[in-house]
Amino acid sequence: MTVKELKEELKYYDDDMEVVFNFSDDVAVDSWTENKYGEKSVYINVKLEPSFIGDVQGSMYFDMGVKEENA
Repeated sequence: MTVKELKEELKYYDDDMEVVFNFSDDVAVDSWTENKYGEKSVYINVKLEPSFIGDVQGSMYFDMGVKEENA
């Protein structure tokens, strides 16, 4: 999915929705950090693609899978 395609998909949803990411494949975390406010940043070294984007119980829900190399 390109940025242009993602922007097109997201324009139909409310800007104030909470965002939830679900990974449908096993994804290894390469590293992570936590700031003084408890916010965590995670680095993963894979390309992801959404298999589902939509409104689930009032949240913007992304179901993500690992993108296959030849796709």
